[in-house]
Amino acid sequence: MKILGIHDGHEASAALLIDGKVVCAAQEERFTKLKGDYGFPINAVKFCLKNQNLKTSDLDEVALGTFKFNPVLIKIKRNANFDVADWIEEQEKFWKPVLLYKKKISYWNIFKNKKFKMDKIYNFKKYLKNYMSEKNNKNFLEERILKISKILKINKKKIKVYLHEECHKNYAYYFFPDRMDGISITSESVGDYSSGSVSTVIKNRFKLKSYTKENHLGHIYMYITLLLGMRPCMHEYKVMGLAPYASNYEINKCFHVFDKILKIKRLNIVYDKKPNDLYFSFKESLKNYRFDGIAGAVQKFLEIKLENWFLSCKKILKLKNFYFSGGVAQNIKAAMILLENKKIGKIFVPPAAGDSTISIGACFHAVANYCDKNKINKKKYIKSIDNMYLGYRIKNQEIINFFNKKNILKKYNVKNKVTSKQIAVELAKGKVIARCSGNMEFGLRSLGNRSILCDPRYYKNIDLINRKIKKRDFWMPFTPTILDVDEKKFIINPKNFKSKFMSMAFRTTKFAHKNLQAAIHPADFTARPQILSKKDNLEYYNIINEFKKITGVGALLNTSLNLHGLPIVMNVKDAFNVFENSELDILILENYIIKKN
Repeated sequence: MKILGIHDGHEASAALLIDGKVVCAAQEERFTKLKGDYGFPINAVKFCLKNQNLKTSDLDEVALGTFKFNPVLIKIKRNANFDVADWIEEQEKFWKPVLLYKKKISYWNIFKNKKFKMDKIYNFKKYLKNYMSEKNNKNFLEERILKISKILKINKKKIKVYLHEECHKNYAYYFFPDRMDGISITSESVGDYSSGSVSTVIKNRFKLKSYTKENHLGHIYMYITLLLGMRPCMHEYKVMGLAPYASNYEINKCFHVFDKILKIKRLNIVYDKKPNDLYFSFKESLKNYRFDGIAGAVQKFLEIKLENWFLSCKKILKLKNFYFSGGVAQNIKAAMILLENKKIGKIFVPPAAGDSTISIGACFHAVANYCDKNKINKKKYIKSIDNMYLGYRIKNQEIINFFNKKNILKKYNVKNKVTSKQIAVELAKGKVIARCSGNMEFGLRSLGNRSILCDPRYYKNIDLINRKIKKRDFWMPFTPTILDVDEKKFIINPKNFKSKFMSMAFRTTKFAHKNLQAAIHPADFTARPQILSKKDNLEYYNIINEFKKITGVGALLNTSLNLHGLPIVMNVKDAFNVFENSELDILILENYIIKKN
């Protein structure tokens, strides 16, 4: 069975599943260089098919994980295009008159003259003119299906549609090999007519228990991101990174603004005191508070509400284990609070739990339906995902061609056949190294193959990388990759969560405080580690192991290989762009080591 999964909304992506196993996946942003790219993921689709030497006629099904109702999220690539000023303009010129004053406003007229990058495949301008009109959006999904069938040259009957939240929960459940009975929770800003769901999953079968529009945890965090001068649906992690710097005094001063908005009602999160509009309500009520206190308060609010929600679900549904997905699940600090709660059993948070993995979730949903229809054992047939190295791999000839075209051998010191020991020696000397080798990682996190690496022992390296290479906000922390044999030296893991993909935060040990100064959060000493085994990535493991032989520390600082505002690099050209436009010392391209003269 061959299934192509497609997500054409925020963080558009494609994935390919063959006989129960995800064999490759890619995000459209890696090809277009537009971070968080939207629209039909034509390049990601082509990559997946080419990777497995398939034609569209070979496909048994195209699984479309979808927003049913929102053309804006596809056509104008809103989150990928909008800067802070555009987001504010949207609130003032569209949402304020529509929501507060019930006026009919053309969304398209507001933004048609903006020089945005539009999706070129879907013709949705007519829907944008009367955005929010239920009647106008009725044919929105059918038009997408027809267009996809023409592009892929397949019968539209092969295209099946799976709800957004359903894709989230299928991804979270089938990603892991354990697959215990438990409760599946999704939470995000917006899905298909909802912002969250609660289901039980028993013996590989889901049963929906709750679906609500008022679970606005993600929306609240999004609007606070905007009010703090950062881009919504992209910079929430910055708010999370800022929060630990706030004092309890500053947090408590403004916490009341958040505390009474939402309440837990059995399996739902609903409004307690509903404001006329979240954005404008917060804009007014928070105008006299410090930015760090606001960040700390919204993070505290999220942690408390999530914890109480999970406990309420456990009490009512009589199950203790949880699968957690959706955008809110990417808040690693909140997930850590759930992990540490002794009343909650095991918690499973998959990597890239947001919208980029909707394509994989759609594949899992489709193959689960196939198993049910044909009475196939899902536990045996549907394979878990061992690693996230699902993307493009640089070919040696690509490197040689690029070197010749750009005269790289004359500009830089280039050597072939670099060893793990050579790389480790340079890292121990204090060099900052970019590594672009092996298959590209899927999702938000670089896991060694498209990474910037350096010595984690010295605090000064936080400022060095933030200022000279990443060019990002000074308060943002970095994360470590830790050898599995040394895990207990560095982190406190109360439930033995398998942290292979940087999807969970942990408290750290005194040994870590001393030896991971640049790779833990300096304000609360938490870490979001990648725990690395030999079988996951042997070449990367060997580099860290050689570094350990020199320094006694089995870990490295690992952050994504990209420039500020751009996606993680994919190919040789992308890697060199970062190398030449930053103060990186060394670039590793497969077996080549390139140093600046």
